[in-house]
Amino acid sequence: MPVLSADVAKNLTDPVFTASIETLLADKAMQAGIQGIDIVSLLNGETLFARNEDKAFMPASNNKLLTSCAALAILGKDYCFTTRVKSTARAKRGVLHGDLILIGCGDPILSIADLDSLAKQLAAAGVHRVTGTIHYDDRLFDSQRLGDGWAWDDEPAYYSAQISALNCGENTVEIQCTAGRKPGSVIHVRVSPQTRNITILNTASTSAVSTKESLIVDRVRGRNTITIGGLIPMKANTGIPSQVVSRISDYTPTVVAIENPSLFTAELFVQSLLKAGITIAHPDPVPASAAMHPIVTIAEHTSPPLSDLLVRLNKPSDNLIAECLMKTIGAKVKGHGTSGAEGTGELAAREYFKTVSLNLDQLQQADGSGLSRLNFVSPHNIVRLLSSMKTRPDFNCLYNSLPIAGVDGTLRNRMKHTTAENNCHAKSGYISHASALSGYVTTADGEMLAFSILMNNHLCSNRVCVAVQDKIVGLLADYKRPRVDK
Repeated sequence: MPVLSADVAKNLTDPVFTASIETLLADKAMQAGIQGIDIVSLLNGETLFARNEDKAFMPASNNKLLTSCAALAILGKDYCFTTRVKSTARAKRGVLHGDLILIGCGDPILSIADLDSLAKQLAAAGVHRVTGTIHYDDRLFDSQRLGDGWAWDDEPAYYSAQISALNCGENTVEIQCTAGRKPGSVIHVRVSPQTRNITILNTASTSAVSTKESLIVDRVRGRNTITIGGLIPMKANTGIPSQVVSRISDYTPTVVAIENPSLFTAELFVQSLLKAGITIAHPDPVPASAAMHPIVTIAEHTSPPLSDLLVRLNKPSDNLIAECLMKTIGAKVKGHGTSGAEGTGELAAREYFKTVSLNLDQLQQADGSGLSRLNFVSPHNIVRLLSSMKTRPDFNCLYNSLPIAGVDGTLRNRMKHTTAENNCHAKSGYISHASALSGYVTTADGEMLAFSILMNNHLCSNRVCVAVQDKIVGLLADYKRPRVDK
């Protein structure tokens, strides 16, 4: 049995159980890193195991737990985003002699279908022609499109989609490439959706069937210019393969994050207006200004409630939803959504965390999603937050949003054929050299536990960390309290 450290031994309730976890953490591959763990009973508040529980770790996507809980507390489970279209004049005989303003509210899941619905509402209201200009208003949020500390070479990746009060289609485009009919011919490229602001520079060509694929897709930094180069063998008419290494990173997206999502969304809205049969005198959208005075609300789109959005946030680990929620929290409390560790969203969240007794000296949020390496939180803070959520009437909104081991979300392939399967509800997290898993699991005795496992600075594969995390949760699911002989 391994020798137990004093800081762990002081919390022992079951030495055999504790030694089992210590044995898993003794994996030689993880010795270069540091692990922080806190496991607490929600039945009586007893600590079953703790190691480095008060140290600050990069939480990766476990940061979404903080964002989710703050959003539930500050916005409420029934909160909805409402995107509006207003005008500076009233339509007369089908003609609107004025401007239209598309006003963003931070809705992270607004779609082209939603924009089409807004346009159809205008047509149903009798608007068939607009003599003015289409403006877009994204001023609810600041103009910082990326989180503090985000990696520059991740910018084209879907998970680094830019943040705006006006979003559409997750602020990404899909690139589909197919080979030509003979070697040497230019490959065919389809971009969906396509706007006038997106340029394709295609130098890729078709190669013989036996040639190795070497397709490279990138986006010019700061511009919506997508470059495509390399070779596609004939008949290799599939999407961009994930194994291809791009020029700037190890990630070659079939889905590319675009620059300036506000303009992108406004251009898609113009397309929706045209599809609805509305002609526009000035089809190039421009930013709205404070000098504008819209007088009529013509159309609205309301998102699903926060309780539904949390499912779409946590199960697939959606970064854009997390970032928009964080800025929306700031806008709700402070009047404007701003970014960073001193942003209005993060400050509003800290005010809430203080009310549930989190140690703010062990907590720093630099973004909402966990993509930043400037986020820090202790395992004890996460467990304390999870424990406090269990006492709230909206607890199930959080609990049901979390991936379920062996069933769905980011845990669908983990802990299968164990007692943790369809039992553990938890949020996973990974950025390079940081791996995490925190959530809830019920023991063999029917006792619900809150746990947090944060691992940083490991030089081994993340698979090693994940395997240890899963085995620890398996121990928790199998755990039975030792009998006390009277």
